[in-house]
Amino acid sequence: MFTCRDFKVEGYPVLVFFHGGDFLRGSANSLNPFQLVLKQRVIFVSVAYRLNIFGFFSTLDTEAPGNFGLLDQVAALNWVKNNIESFGGDPDNVCIFGHDAGAISVTLHLISSYSSGLFAKAIAMSGNGLSPETVNTARKEVVIVDKVAASFSCFRKPTTQLLDCLRRVPDQALLDIAGPLGDWKPIIDGGFSNITSPFLPDFPSKLFNDDIFSPVPLLAGYTSMEDGLLLEKDDNGDSGISQREFDAMREEIILADITVDNSSCFTNQHHIQDAVEFFYKPIPPTTNETVLRKLFVDFYTDKVHGATTYQLAKYISAHVPVYLYRFDLKPFSDIVNEGLPEWIGVPHNYDLIFTFGMPFLAAPEDLSKWDIRDKSISEIIMRMWSNFAWYTNPTNSGVIIDWQPFEIEKPGYLIIDRQNFTMSTPATVNYKAFEFWTNFYPKVVEIDERNESTKNLDIYGPGSTGLIPQPHRKQCV
Repeated sequence: MFTCRDFKVEGYPVLVFFHGGDFLRGSANSLNPFQLVLKQRVIFVSVAYRLNIFGFFSTLDTEAPGNFGLLDQVAALNWVKNNIESFGGDPDNVCIFGHDAGAISVTLHLISSYSSGLFAKAIAMSGNGLSPETVNTARKEVVIVDKVAASFSCFRKPTTQLLDCLRRVPDQALLDIAGPLGDWKPIIDGGFSNITSPFLPDFPSKLFNDDIFSPVPLLAGYTSMEDGLLLEKDDNGDSGISQREFDAMREEIILADITVDNSSCFTNQHHIQDAVEFFYKPIPPTTNETVLRKLFVDFYTDKVHGATTYQLAKYISAHVPVYLYRFDLKPFSDIVNEGLPEWIGVPHNYDLIFTFGMPFLAAPEDLSKWDIRDKSISEIIMRMWSNFAWYTNPTNSGVIIDWQPFEIEKPGYLIIDRQNFTMSTPATVNYKAFEFWTNFYPKVVEIDERNESTKNLDIYGPGSTGLIPQPHRKQCV
């Protein structure tokens, strides 16, 4: 009888993949790694972890601190560390690899003490944990817990009774009724338990800023129009947006950002909005709805994806190599682009086509529908990603491409497009926008927050009858 050990070849790098799906949906087998494993000589481990209410419900105390989906990932990493050698993998060369929510997970493992020492490299595609909305806070979660308890007529306290009640509810009912009640995602769980240490003791941005993270080499990036399809309003894909729509959507996004934990109310946040409007308003002015649509996509992509990836690189590149990319390459094959509006660049998930060798995985009757150029590009992308796992340098072997590591003084991205793969320039990457979001914008918000918190106080001054309240107190609810 033969076993895995009889055919073991030591030293293969291990890619541990966390799937995407907004922490609400997804599957460990949603992507087929066959081509990646076959052609690039890596060990691939795909992780199933609890999602939705099952993975991210928290009672904000010891009974259910939360982040169970992330702890499932940690359990998988421990298993890999202890067992992967039996399958030919190198336990000292584990690269965690995620897309979308999986990429956010990768970022959180960089800063969690639970994951420290369990991996040596990291790949984060189309997501990271530096955006404020990627994690929940106790202030927001307590409202969700109240709603869940009320939905099933459970006692809210003590939480032992709440959990006993919820455990008697059928799983499908929990998913159908309680699932839509909250944003189920990682939560800042510092102080919830006096038995276990927190998985995420503070906001990721705070932990990174305090140099509390595992300094491992990083490969990270995003597509040119991650959220572009959200702006589609009709079937023909030609509809733009008006100036009024542009302003309303931009203001809504900024308002949600500066009140992310509901801890402050901003009755006068106009100068924050004015700062963003000034930076992104078209000059010269235009009423062209197609131009305005492109400007809004740039605004949203810069803020949510570009600036956060840039900031993450600034934190980590001070210690270890970091390689950034932006995927501008739209597939050549009609089988993929069918129904995709002409104006859309590269939307969310389209980078996975090349990373997982999908042009080679089609059904036999569809293989001829894939353009040979997409197959060639997929080969290159798979080689660069696996080179990173093998050697830390994505162009170390079999690729004649100049991909320079990110440096604070020279913040380069590899721009992957149809013409060629080249390092970024100020003409291709808006570094000024990234500095706006990571440097200037937080200062504006901080000043506003400080001013508003002062307004919330009863301020007393000397008067003829003693201390007299000044007439500028306001209430924040």
